[in-house]
Amino acid sequence: MLLLEKGRHPRFKIGESLMPYATELFDQLGVLDQIERGTFVAKGAVEIADTDGGYFRTYFSSLNDGQKKFGFNVERAPLDAILARNAQGAGAMVVQEAAVCDLVFEGDRVVGVVYDHQGRRRQARARLVLDASGRAGVIARRLRLRQMNARLNNVAVFQYFDGVRPGVNASDEGDLVVSTHDDGWVWCIPIGKGSRSVGAVMAARKLGGRDRREVFEDHLGRVPLVSDCLPGATSRFDTCQVESDFCYHSERLAGPGWLVVGDAGCFVDPIFSGGVFLGMACAMRAAELSSDILGGGSEAEITRRYESFCKTGYDHYFRLVYAFYERCGGNVECLFRQLFAGQFKALLHILAGDLWGEERNPVWAHLRADAGYDTFAEPFERTYGCPVYTEAAYRPGVEPGAERA
Repeated sequence: MLLLEKGRHPRFKIGESLMPYATELFDQLGVLDQIERGTFVAKGAVEIADTDGGYFRTYFSSLNDGQKKFGFNVERAPLDAILARNAQGAGAMVVQEAAVCDLVFEGDRVVGVVYDHQGRRRQARARLVLDASGRAGVIARRLRLRQMNARLNNVAVFQYFDGVRPGVNASDEGDLVVSTHDDGWVWCIPIGKGSRSVGAVMAARKLGGRDRREVFEDHLGRVPLVSDCLPGATSRFDTCQVESDFCYHSERLAGPGWLVVGDAGCFVDPIFSGGVFLGMACAMRAAELSSDILGGGSEAEITRRYESFCKTGYDHYFRLVYAFYERCGGNVECLFRQLFAGQFKALLHILAGDLWGEERNPVWAHLRADAGYDTFAEPFERTYGCPVYTEAAYRPGVEPGAERA
């Protein structure tokens, strides 16, 4: 297998907060021990902060027995380097600084790629091409598959801080803090000893041509739980960074000779930290099904199953994000205490990574009933069943209440 990496590891990438279900996927990949030995931060809960300084917590300890009840906050550069080394150790030929610039076709079938490496244009041919190019979306753009989402057009302004004094989180060290307010939401993610990723997300029109630092400080000033921990800390970047959150999906995620994985096909607002987990889950399914194809299975049937799997996960996640912004006005607490009151455990498992779940899951059933939340225009067969856990998977049952600090 040939793996072409556009950049060179380690390289900066946003996306530091990971769902707990990703922890189990790391274990299945055989890299969890490396992650636990690294500088990554384990988190056991999420704090939902108020603008008046109050907060409540959701604890991953309430997940089902048999599940890993913690997630990780990470700096992506060392994490992605671990994953690249793991792929190389499993037999992949990893070529870094190799930018794919075109596809090779035979009729309507993709049979390879054209890429630039060390100043030369090269070609690699393959039975199957898996596109995990992120938001660059090589195949989606080349085949004009990408559909932009006008309902979710946000932008994030963020900064990394080092030298944060210890003990400033209201909860246990490592827990993610999220706060919503009238103009957007704020994240505060511990990413190492004394280090935080802090960002403010808002509708793109609210940033406009305004000074990004001024906007950043305005939003942080509304969340005392975050702003009070930063005096004396040092900014890592010279200026606040901006990440555009233009959401999209692709109606086709597989075709003759190709499969699209993760952000290369779909990108959803990052409020619930689902992007990395969705990408990993779809990538693992793509690897399994690619093996079936190479072993002589029906490519048309297998790629149909792959599309159904990916579309189910992404359609569910889009629905949850719509509910957050449109029904709850961007208020996380509303999800727990109003929209899905009495369904704490179902919602907790979803926010931990149960993005497929079983058909009877009350939260997904409620959101699927709204046709206005449909992501894909083309019909598809939904794929139910947790791809991470089997015996330990969530089943509808008794719903304990959320804990209030």
